Amino acid sequence: MPTTYTDQFYLIDPYNPPPAGTVLTPITLNLVDKTSNGTITSTGSTGDSLGGIDITAVYRGDTVTVNHNGTPLTITGTTFYLANGTSYFTPNDGTVLQSDPLISTTYVTSNTSMPVSSLGPPCFTPGTLIRVPGGTVAVEALQAGDLVETLDNGPQVLRWIGRREVAGTGDNAPVRIAAGAFGNDRTLLVSAEHRMMVHGWTYELHFGEEEMLIAAKHLVGMPGISRQPVENVTYLHLLFDNHEIVFAENTPCESLYPSCWMIESDRSLRAEITRLFPELRRGTQGKPIPPARRVVTARESCLIAA
Repeated sequence: MPTTYTDQFYLIDPYNPPPAGTVLTPITLNLVDKTSNGTITSTGSTGDSLGGIDITAVYRGDTVTVNHNGTPLTITGTTFYLANGTSYFTPNDGTVLQSDPLISTTYVTSNTSMPVSSLGPPCFTPGTLIRVPGGTVAVEALQAGDLVETLDNGPQVLRWIGRREVAGTGDNAPVRIAAGAFGNDRTLLVSAEHRMMVHGWTYELHFGEEEMLIAAKHLVGMPGISRQPVENVTYLHLLFDNHEIVFAENTPCESLYPSCWMIESDRSLRAEITRLFPELRRGTQGKPIPPARRVVTARESCLIAA
């Protein structure tokens, strides 16, 4: 059964771009994974499509550099060639596209594929109440510069907040944590990769750590915790100077982790985040930002479940 993802695109072919200075305007299109195998490839092998048109080639690793508010911003992503001759570029680094003048492009020459997991980072959903000094605020109402309560360091300044709407199915389906299932005051929806803080003697016994972070998807199957596919879902992610433990619906969980995994793994949020954290750029010698807690791996989560 096909899975549909909604994402943002520029109408551009980085191999044959328009003149520098051309204003690129983002549009929203549906990307269909016809076989729901989690990978977008060309029509010859799967029949995947974009905007209702068959995809004939997939070039992952192209870049588009735009002039964003007077500053060059390089966006890394994937270009899709379509059967009608058009080409669309979508970011894989978490950048939220805006209408900006083109500066330059680079391109790759290998027709490969794109995993749908590159479409979005770990995040919260709208309506989630985040603890702030003096009370709680819906996550979508937060702005850069606001103070947010953290477990380890008290009130911390929110450096950046991102927002993305995707089809809420397949890998993008949120995890539903029923009220009270994890100490949360109300039902909580988070992305599958969002890490929740767990604690107790089990973790200390197995790993020597009383408190750890575990992806929400590894909690599915526990009482009150399940995947909840929806037609569309909006995810939001919060970034601080450090990896922090924040409180969502009174439950401790992670903020976005500003560290080298963004650069070396999925290139998640690279363009935006490295402007805020230049020490994370490839090849720099800046001190890495440590995770707020040790992270439970997929294999370790199976050990705990056993």
